[in-house]
Amino acid sequence: MNQPPDAPELEQGRRVARSEERRLPDVGQRWTGPLAIGLLAFCVAFVGLWIPSFWDDEIATISAIDRTPAQLLVLLQSVDAVHGLYYFLMHAWTSVFGFSEIAMRTPSALAVGLACAGTVVIGRKLGSNALGLTSGLVLAVLPRMVWAGTEARQSALTALLAVILTLLLLRAWKSNRVLDWVLYGICAVIGVWMFMFFVLAVAAHAFAAILLRRRPIATAIACAAVGAGVLPFLLFALGQKAQVAWIENRSLAQTLSTAAVKQFFYGEDRPTGNLPPQWVLAFVALLGIVEVGLVVWGLWTARKLPQTRTLVVLCLVGVVLPIAGLALVSVVAQPVYVARYLTFTAPAFALLVGLGIVSIPARRAWLRYAAVAVVVAVSLVPQLTLKSLVNEPPDTERKIGDQVATDAKAPAAMVFEHDYLRDMTIAYPDDFKNVQDLSLAQSPAESGTLWGENEAVTPEELSGKGTVWFIGDAGDAPDDLSAFTSAGCSETRNQAYERMHIVEFACP
Repeated sequence: MNQPPDAPELEQGRRVARSEERRLPDVGQRWTGPLAIGLLAFCVAFVGLWIPSFWDDEIATISAIDRTPAQLLVLLQSVDAVHGLYYFLMHAWTSVFGFSEIAMRTPSALAVGLACAGTVVIGRKLGSNALGLTSGLVLAVLPRMVWAGTEARQSALTALLAVILTLLLLRAWKSNRVLDWVLYGICAVIGVWMFMFFVLAVAAHAFAAILLRRRPIATAIACAAVGAGVLPFLLFALGQKAQVAWIENRSLAQTLSTAAVKQFFYGEDRPTGNLPPQWVLAFVALLGIVEVGLVVWGLWTARKLPQTRTLVVLCLVGVVLPIAGLALVSVVAQPVYVARYLTFTAPAFALLVGLGIVSIPARRAWLRYAAVAVVVAVSLVPQLTLKSLVNEPPDTERKIGDQVATDAKAPAAMVFEHDYLRDMTIAYPDDFKNVQDLSLAQSPAESGTLWGENEAVTPEELSGKGTVWFIGDAGDAPDDLSAFTSAGCSETRNQAYERMHIVEFACP
């Protein structure tokens, strides 16, 4: 049999690992590994998640869920239907735990821990105990997953659902029972309802079943049923495509280069316009080189090993198809590629990296440990910026709120040039409780919008308001400040940040 030089050792190691697993005396011990990795992953995501300020998308979550269910339904009819299921879940969560950074982000950290524990189980089923543990550890420190665990959005939940869906698929492939296929279909529908692009994970499973010749007809029927079940939701959500008009129009090469960096190896910048320090970017590049190298090595070593074919095909298709599909749509139709939208591909990528590590020959065990150490150490560096430990921008919503709370002396007021700039008052309402919003015509809940509706401010409204802050977009001159002049207000400060332009007036 034509195998790579190290293939016998790799297979022997897997046989030993499997025999060790069979000797595990009880269920408790069998679950020690997944639980340990899951707890570690939760801690990695949780520690420091309270440090970054809420940012735009998280504040959209707060705005949506801080209203009655009936008001939320009204909102979803016009915007953010793709986040509807997540919003209802978070509405229930915050009714108990509140709206602090810790409360809002803890569900994501929990989802990361569960996703990593499930990845260990997948690795065991498709390879060995060593593969499962290694892959779970890689996923626990992967910057994409760390980011997902520290934001109040559903990215981490989609990764967890992708892991559960894969486990259900493997179970259905093995048993071919109707009940298992029904459970698979239910999980897939929930995944798409959680976020519409999860449909690409379902498509990847259908394609993998064809390539592997593993219950292709049953898989196709299940996926078709899922497609029929979610089609009305997808059509309704596509009708709100204007809400992603902010996504930058890039060429295919630009989109793929962005994916190469941000899909797994960095996460995201808080959308403030400031890039991380060059030395952090160097570690990001090093992490990409190391992990891609390990993936290539794992694929090369396993290319002639039939026992790894299911793992390789399932994970490779699970990574490539969603990224390629979303990138193609972005170039051909409308820009929709955003790295966090495909967070559900991270577990499959971690399994490929784990395969590369365990494929290192047993006679060079020290190299395996070195690879794990390098992956873990280098992966932790981007967290310094992801969690705002370094290079935090000066105009976060929390910093502006703290400044207003410190400087505001009654009377005080604010004027927002655009409704979306009001997000800071939604994220940190306590900082603005003594400040009147003169530009607010209707609240978010009353207007059925995320940010409320604006109205023009008159000189009469400004007169006698004391300190008034005008908040405009950075880089643009304010549209019209004539009302301030007519009211006899005098400018006392003018500060341009990366995202905001703040002008402070004294209005006697």
